Amino acid sequence: MTYSAPLDLTSGVTITLTPWPYLHFAARYAEYRRLLAAFRERAIFREDSEHPQDTLLERVILAAVPSETDREQILTPDLGLLLEAIHDLNRLDEVAAKPLGLYQRLLQAESSALETPSAPTSTTSPT
Repeated sequence: MTYSAPLDLTSGVTITLTPWPYLHFAARYAEYRRLLAAFRERAIFREDSEHPQDTLLERVILAAVPSETDREQILTPDLGLLLEAIHDLNRLDEVAAKPLGLYQRLLQAESSALETPSAPTSTTSPT
């Protein structure tokens, strides 16, 4: 059984989203992240010469909406809701936060281990 989620588009059509498979997660996550960054950069710098988000958006949607028929139903007003649904379906808040939190815990444990003085070992017997 494949886990999926329905999404109601502004036209009233319901499409089906699927989460990214773990084998492709790093690539999908990187594309999603670059897509959001491209929107941010465009808003900040108002660059109109290139549209890197077009290709990224296509790849992000293709990864989340396997049905070509469903993809054909997506319109511009659906994009914000669609990106949010992709984000939530893949639990990206948790996926981003957990490994970073675990890494920080590991660094703290290593730092603590290095800072803890070890008890001196005795080479002579007490007299």
